Amino acid sequence: MSDRNWILDLSLPELSDELQALGMKPYTANQVFQWVYRKGVLSPELWTNIGKRHRERIAGRFRTGANPVLRETGDREGTRKFLIGLDDGLRVEAVLIREKNHHTVCVSFQVGCPLACRFCATGAMGFRRNLTSGEILSQILILKNALVPGEEKLNLVFMGMGEPLLNYPGLKKALETITSEKGMAVSPRNVTVSTAGILDGLRRLEHDFPLVKIAFSLNASSQARREELMPIAKTEKLEPILDYFRSHKRRHRITFEYVLIGGVNDTAGDARALARMLRGIGAKINLIPYNPTPAATLRVPDPDTIDRFLDILHDRGYTAIVRWSKGQSIRSACGQLATESPAAEIL
Repeated sequence: MSDRNWILDLSLPELSDELQALGMKPYTANQVFQWVYRKGVLSPELWTNIGKRHRERIAGRFRTGANPVLRETGDREGTRKFLIGLDDGLRVEAVLIREKNHHTVCVSFQVGCPLACRFCATGAMGFRRNLTSGEILSQILILKNALVPGEEKLNLVFMGMGEPLLNYPGLKKALETITSEKGMAVSPRNVTVSTAGILDGLRRLEHDFPLVKIAFSLNASSQARREELMPIAKTEKLEPILDYFRSHKRRHRITFEYVLIGGVNDTAGDARALARMLRGIGAKINLIPYNPTPAATLRVPDPDTIDRFLDILHDRGYTAIVRWSKGQSIRSACGQLATESPAAEIL
């Protein structure tokens, strides 16, 4: 572990203050941000529009590289999973998903997760710690630099390991760099934050980043069933969250993620109850057939059950799709990310 400050952990104003203290002009920080976040060049010796003496001082004062990739695995569809090492020896996973006209980058926010959802391998790890903003940004830079030129069109989804809204300081600082024109310059419309429902965090996120999209991990058509699947629902009650979603119109609809689990939440009655539950909310619904994990004994619904559930939602006027997760063969699908588990070795 280096005792030098990590540039990726610094906001643009923080970096500007640091560089000015070293005798550099304010615009030097903008130049560094351009090299790091727009061009993906992390070696100061290659920052050719910055004087050699300043580059040497920056290299001596700061650590600039990304976290190391310990392992990369891929499948035939072009999904790639990266195991990334952190300075303290812990590890996280990030996923690069090839879509038709772009790539989706799936980023982690915590090492493990404290929520312990029954269907999720990450929760089986327990919770170790939050990631810093630099550790979040490092994942994106690693995945961007893994693309060939011309493939840089990205959607960013914060659906990896952990609950983003329980790491709001790290999330906010990372999003400021991601969406800034002087940083990565990613449109907030191309960023989705997935949450199990931390109401205070939702309010803060929509206040600070009103154009960022929200995906709400719902997974049940009643409060009681949701508590069985997601212990966080015992304290973050469903009704106040749904009332909040109804409270004002947005420029984009809320995406409701519903993991379909055979014999648990996949009946026709569940579908009808879900349709009633979401009335008055600008919603689209992603039905995600359960992706098996070593620590769980749940099962995937049969195709006819999935089709019936989808038809009921369509008949009631909802935009709903079945999202078959990519990357199942390399354990990078929804709910499968984990670097260790008490029940089985994941990787």
